[in-house]
Amino acid sequence: MIRVFWALLFVLTLCSGAAWAAAQTAERIAVVDVERVFRESTPGRAGEAHLGQAREILQKGMDDLIALYKGKEDTDEAKAAMRDVQGALERQFAAERHAMQQVLTASLAGVIKAWFTANAQSSAIHAVAPASVFFAYSPALDITDAIIREMNSEKPTFPALPTVTVKANPQASGTDKAKGKGGTAAPAKQPAKPKAQ
Repeated sequence: MIRVFWALLFVLTLCSGAAWAAAQTAERIAVVDVERVFRESTPGRAGEAHLGQAREILQKGMDDLIALYKGKEDTDEAKAAMRDVQGALERQFAAERHAMQQVLTASLAGVIKAWFTANAQSSAIHAVAPASVFFAYSPALDITDAIIREMNSEKPTFPALPTVTVKANPQASGTDKAKGKGGTAAPAKQPAKPKAQ
């Protein structure tokens, strides 16, 4: 019985030590609210403005198509054209959003790496993680403000805005085409691979 007691005590001591060590390690993980960085930083706001411009261009393409079929909206030709073009424009907008987010993510990754290199040793930080992976964390671990300040000096380059041309195409049963860059018919061409500076 005594042996069992000491064995249990030994196991509990090991578990407590492991829990304490894990807690100490967790305290050295800095946290960044990525959504807040994208929402509040200068590059993040620039990205949203860029996306807004893309949305306006694509919406104008749809408006042009509607105008093209004004008075014939209920025909099979018009319905097919609007369905096809709307799908192409929605896919293009999703591609534009993805490209914009890639640019911001690349820029943010560079900023975080630079911050970590400059501050890890003095702050006893072992890693940096996005806030979204934690259920809760101490505000003392949150470096979002510092990252936003650093991000504000970044000048990321977003892909060129899309171009859309809508015109009747009698060779395709009246189905209109939404053309992206290079005259590619619907679905619109994917944006160029983004670059972050």
